Amino acid sequence: MNAPKTDKPPLTEPAPLPAPENETYLTGIAMPLGEAVVQMTLGGQPAYGILQRSRAFTEQSDFFRVQFRGYARQADGRWLPMEGDDAQLHNTYNCAWVRLDHPSRTALFGPKGGIQLTPAFAGSGLDTFLFAQVILWAKGVRPDYSVSPGLVSMPSTTTEDERLQRNAFYASQGFQFDWQDSTQKTALYFKEKVGKLLGVWDAQAIRPFNGEDMLRMLAEQDTDRYDLELRLHQLQHRQQSLQMALQKERTTAQILMGVTVAALLFGLWAVL
Repeated sequence: MNAPKTDKPPLTEPAPLPAPENETYLTGIAMPLGEAVVQMTLGGQPAYGILQRSRAFTEQSDFFRVQFRGYARQADGRWLPMEGDDAQLHNTYNCAWVRLDHPSRTALFGPKGGIQLTPAFAGSGLDTFLFAQVILWAKGVRPDYSVSPGLVSMPSTTTEDERLQRNAFYASQGFQFDWQDSTQKTALYFKEKVGKLLGVWDAQAIRPFNGEDMLRMLAEQDTDRYDLELRLHQLQHRQQSLQMALQKERTTAQILMGVTVAALLFGLWAVL
């Protein structure tokens, strides 16, 4: 009698996950999704720019990017067009992106060196706004994905205030840190789940407008312009009425003065 076979088939190791696709490649195939007008404050004066969204799909990845270019800013009561790098779309400056890798179920935020702004937008809060846009998009698409750690590193000449500002930038969006040195100038920022990130910015300092918002704003401006023109017309009519009344008073006064002078002369002639 043959003994029953107890040998189990050998266990096979799971196939290794493919390497994430390069973000440069994904950037090259990304298609525009649309644009929005952004109102912001630069140096205490209003300014406007254009936010462009783009997205790339592959079997492995879902890639989303936002880029910003300045349009015009107010200075000394005049609107001046923005020029140079501040008015251009860049792959490095004034932009942010997120890559969702489906095999590993992870999200990587970029640029990898951190969001960099051209000089005109330094201190405006534009970096926080751009970062918040890609976070909100990722939360809406794959909130269950984990966040791949991103490296932030600052030079040895970094001041304490600069270090605190850098840390606050990431912490304000809900990221956690894994410090790589005792001075806390190099760190990995991460989060367990994309859905636990925040995606917030100062909405009083930077305000995006979609097409419906722009139409509403134009309609409000037309209404305000009509009201101002009506008030101006009323003021002009009132001014004309006052001028006519004043002219009438002057004419009456001149007539009364003439009558008075004539009466005085007649009286003097009668006495003489």
